[in-house]
Amino acid sequence: MPAEFSYTFVRVAKCDMCGAGPDKHRMMGLRLNASQGRSPKSASGIAVSVKRCSECGLVFADPRPVPADIGDHYGAPAEDYWTPDYFHYDPSYFGEQIADVKRLIEFQPGMRALDIGAGLGKCMRSLGNAGFEPYGIEPSEPFHRKAIGEMGADPQRLELATLGEAVFDKESFDFITFGAVLEHLQEPSKAIQRALEWLRPGGVIQIEVPSSDHLVSKIINAYFALRGTNYVTNISPMHAPFHLYEFTLGSFEKNGARLGYAIAHHRYDVCAVMNLPRVIHPLLKWWMGRTDTGMQLTVYLRKG
Repeated sequence: MPAEFSYTFVRVAKCDMCGAGPDKHRMMGLRLNASQGRSPKSASGIAVSVKRCSECGLVFADPRPVPADIGDHYGAPAEDYWTPDYFHYDPSYFGEQIADVKRLIEFQPGMRALDIGAGLGKCMRSLGNAGFEPYGIEPSEPFHRKAIGEMGADPQRLELATLGEAVFDKESFDFITFGAVLEHLQEPSKAIQRALEWLRPGGVIQIEVPSSDHLVSKIINAYFALRGTNYVTNISPMHAPFHLYEFTLGSFEKNGARLGYAIAHHRYDVCAVMNLPRVIHPLLKWWMGRTDTGMQLTVYLRKG
């Protein structure tokens, strides 16, 4: 972690998604502010406790580190955050998700869509190509500049702002997406609540998040335990990619009961297998596909 990063540490009084109190927060282990490697005990750095809500399965840091400035995490050049291949636009990008939402909302051309955390603007471009009227929010100045300069995002429709700063009319969107965003936000439940205010009744919010039931994480945690350490591989609140949370389907079911939405559709994606011998990757991918223990959970939330 660069020396210039500074944090305030906030104790967690309740689960952000379901509201369960500290008596339901089970200690999992510690997470360093740097890559832990195979032997976290031999690494140096600052560690935070990682806990799991026994009511809904949400995984989070307690205390939760809050950076002094969002630019500390996301103000780096876009080239430092993504691999070079990410800067090439594929017309099929976000295609599966668009097909899902068109079915769920009975799509009509010109429906309005909002991409929260638009990044390079690739999703906005695909939404426009698919007949939506796309808008976006991006809090990172380097990402925002790249989206306009290289991806052709409309500066009138891509706002440089945080979710809390952005202003839209109530019930003005048919579709809202958080693609790989919610796990970075300090209070994901408030973020969903704000998005619901902008969503029309019957509209859909699509969210992609890390699953807290990921098989590979459980295997690595078991390895750490066998080595006599109390470290875990879950989340990364103080180093890239700065994940603060991991979620289960139950996290959204219980949050939906609080905020007034229902899960219209969901799926688990296996994604890449990392940090384990390549020879067992095919077996692990097969098993994760059979047991819904892949890396990523995607949910589609319908406003009541």
